[in-house]
Amino acid sequence: MSDVLMRRWWIALHVGLVALVACAPALNWREVKPADAQGLVALFPCKPDQSARQLAVPGLPGGPVRLHVLSCEAGGMRWALSHMDAGSPQRLTQALPALDEALWRNLSAAQPAQARQEALGAARIQGADSHAAARQWLLTGARPTPLNQVQGVQVLSWSFARGLTAFQASVWKDQGDGPLQVHDPAIEAFAQGFNFPR
Repeated sequence: MSDVLMRRWWIALHVGLVALVACAPALNWREVKPADAQGLVALFPCKPDQSARQLAVPGLPGGPVRLHVLSCEAGGMRWALSHMDAGSPQRLTQALPALDEALWRNLSAAQPAQARQEALGAARIQGADSHAAARQWLLTGARPTPLNQVQGVQVLSWSFARGLTAFQASVWKDQGDGPLQVHDPAIEAFAQGFNFPR
């Protein structure tokens, strides 16, 4: 398929996905092009806040990394994307499982007996590089609240890579708001909206 046809197909897919979930008034879909992200184009249902910070990732040797984070809340869920430059192919191979493990540790720390981790197979992101460590997960755990309590939460996450950049996308939903549905049309639109145009 030519580049022109591929671009037209991708635009048509976006239009179809947005139309599919347009009936949800809490979601206001838009294309986002994060900086320093290998040309990634993302589809968010709200305008994400963007930040960057130096962070040591447990299980990732070589010192702290600069982690870029985009996130926003809409439709009773938090939508997020983080990415980092691994610096080398070897470190990239370590970075993908390290990001997954860091998320799991954060969610399982407060109530380890209630925490659950379910592997959902390979993460399939349009234009991402093929990596054995690119995975999709459904996690059940807890997060701290501003009042020093804990809130049960479910998270669907995808880890993937392009070049030497490692990515982790996620959707968060508090358990008090009902279970997170893996095949929710809005979640599928979010996951399918990640694309690295050729």
